[in-house]
Amino acid sequence: MRHLIIFAAFILAVAGCKSKRTYFEIKGKILHAKGTKLSLKQLTIGVQNPVLLDTASIAKDGSFSIKTFMPYGQDLYVLSIDNGPDVYLINDEASITLNVDIDHYREYTVDGSPASKQLHSFLEAYTPNYKLLIEKVSIYDSIQKTEVSDDEVLIHLKAKDAALKATNDILNKSIQESSSPALRSYLLAKSFSTLDKASIAKWVGISKEQFKGYAPIDFLEKIIKQQLKAEPPPYALFNKQAPQFTSDDMYGKPFNLDSTRGKYVLLNFWASWNTASRDDNPSLGKAYRLYKDRDLVVIGVSLDSSEHACKEAIDHDNLYWRNICDTKEWKSPIVNKYKVTNLPFNVLLDTTGKIIASNLKGRELTMKLNEVLPH
Repeated sequence: MRHLIIFAAFILAVAGCKSKRTYFEIKGKILHAKGTKLSLKQLTIGVQNPVLLDTASIAKDGSFSIKTFMPYGQDLYVLSIDNGPDVYLINDEASITLNVDIDHYREYTVDGSPASKQLHSFLEAYTPNYKLLIEKVSIYDSIQKTEVSDDEVLIHLKAKDAALKATNDILNKSIQESSSPALRSYLLAKSFSTLDKASIAKWVGISKEQFKGYAPIDFLEKIIKQQLKAEPPPYALFNKQAPQFTSDDMYGKPFNLDSTRGKYVLLNFWASWNTASRDDNPSLGKAYRLYKDRDLVVIGVSLDSSEHACKEAIDHDNLYWRNICDTKEWKSPIVNKYKVTNLPFNVLLDTTGKIIASNLKGRELTMKLNEVLPH
């Protein structure tokens, strides 16, 4: 899935505003540790390797204390336990008490740092859901390459979408409830993996206003702006009523788009001279044969300048549905109405004449038809 970009945990929190306190201390107990060494590292935006700040040792009774000079505001830190797990913490308070039993390390407790406690709760909810999502995405991607039915693929698509929604629900709730700029920037960086770009941009805008001048959020704003700029614009007519048109078909019979109301309509823009169109025609033919008895109407709109060339391609590619060719190529009023800029291109209309999808190809097309058409 395209919208699935993995942002590494290192992307987060550089220095914020100046702080009055001069140190940051973590103390507590670590039981059943496999080693005695501890290290405190700061995670820095855009730098793959965390910056080592200080080290300490675990006493025989499990107690420890690690203290480091902190001239800046809130950031994200990782306390690494030798031969053991990492614990992520935020310095929203000068002193944090951490208690960990390595045999049950996920149940560690944090006192003195509301942001670290929120981060722990988030990770406990998010991590298993994200792992499940990765599993469902992998299964869905694999099964699409097989010869199973679209019904079976749809089952796995719904499972993947459900896992994605569950993961994003946790993210959205956690972002909304977070009051720490360091925690917020961590959550925003995580969101790049699963949230759509519009939602990320919305949250970044809210966070930038809420935590003015906080460098990690400013950095993430630059990233999402770059990604939005690079993304192709959405189809301008999506979710709008399809423009009406009247034209004679290839056999001289008049056709009016209004006559298809009550049916699902796939308008397919193509041309005999366009290699990509011809390559896509077999999958379009398969979709037509599968779904023509489920209220689907396919209308081909050719951008050929020659009716003869168009008819030859129709016969050769077995395009057994109604086709229109006004021989005006890119100057065709139908092409202009539908804002077609590349071939092949198609738009799917629902029974009310509203455009509900565009530019569907291959299995993506049959999956969409299987989803929306009546059974």
